Amino acid sequence: MIRTTRSSSNPPSPSLVPLMTTSIQDEEQDLSSLLPSQPSVSWDSLRKQARQLENEVETKLASLTKAGSNLRRKGAPESSGSSVAEVTDLEFETEELLKRLQNVITSMSEFLERPSATPNNPSMLHMLQRHKDIAFDYSKELRKVKASIRAAKDKADLLTQVRDEIRTFHNGGSTSDYMLTERNKIESSHRMTDMVLDQAYATRDDLGRQRNMLRGVNSRMGGVLGRLPGINTLISRINTRRKRDTVIMALVISMCTILIMLYWLRT
Repeated sequence: MIRTTRSSSNPPSPSLVPLMTTSIQDEEQDLSSLLPSQPSVSWDSLRKQARQLENEVETKLASLTKAGSNLRRKGAPESSGSSVAEVTDLEFETEELLKRLQNVITSMSEFLERPSATPNNPSMLHMLQRHKDIAFDYSKELRKVKASIRAAKDKADLLTQVRDEIRTFHNGGSTSDYMLTERNKIESSHRMTDMVLDQAYATRDDLGRQRNMLRGVNSRMGGVLGRLPGINTLISRINTRRKRDTVIMALVISMCTILIMLYWLRT
């Protein structure tokens, strides 16, 4: 009985050992792949990304402005469908680049607010504020270009509607056609009103972001000013000690001079 138990507890054969080790390694690789990766993002890499995105946004805005001017020169949208599609694609790409730029700027702000990061440097804060200003200017320029392109499209649509109305009038259109045309005009005016309201809402959101940004700057300035009184107190103490030393030296020199003069007078 003892011999049988010992024989049954023998270790696995050598041919099974590589299979077991490879399976363990595969499980470890699977577990490591499931663990979240934590990329180390530095300030320099974020700054390079911001500059690259700014250059791309500037290029896209220039292309969008040129395409919009070509669209305004061509006039009616039905005669320039490719131009309209190109303008739409450029608007979408520019908006996506601006979103990526805003995400990078947010990452830069979070990097400076991390307690483990380098202490706040005025140059880094100034650079962050500069990137925010550039992103805000690009967003404002994009809204301006989109508004001009939209106005050109509305003008072309209006001209097309007027031509259709004149054609219908000359062809002896019925009252129902006239009523449909008037309803289309009202719907077009409603669309224009909605676009103006959307622009107003976007401007309000931008003003809100600027207000939050100014609040953050004010809080940082308050923190800096909170540290300055201690420095001012130290500087005032140093100046007071220097003045005291100067007065003591003047008194000692004057006393020595008086004693020397008295000695000369007596001799």
